[in-house]
Amino acid sequence: MPIRAIGFLAGIAALAAPLTALAFPFGGQASIVVPCYNQAIYANLGPPRGGPYVWTPSTRTYQFGAPTHAGQWLLGLAGAPYFCVVSRQPVIVWAGTYITMMGSSQQ
Repeated sequence: MPIRAIGFLAGIAALAAPLTALAFPFGGQASIVVPCYNQAIYANLGPPRGGPYVWTPSTRTYQFGAPTHAGQWLLGLAGAPYFCVVSRQPVIVWAGTYITMMGSSQQ
């Protein structure tokens, strides 16, 4: 098979392959849940896969909805860094990881 044909087939395969989104799993019990001025919700989670996370209205949300209170368990996938505007005067912004999809507990 000529090299030109191999290159052409490799190019077609690369274009035909679906593009994937990078996300990682997270989950834990919320210790802090704060509503943000930019229509987001900041949640700081504990173990097993904790850290600062930010829920937005575009997050695909299952089961009991968005984070509402401390003590609630969250589980899902997160991706890129995001921010939460906690106060407008003085300006206070907390950084977190954008939640792409999640489910939560009632408690």
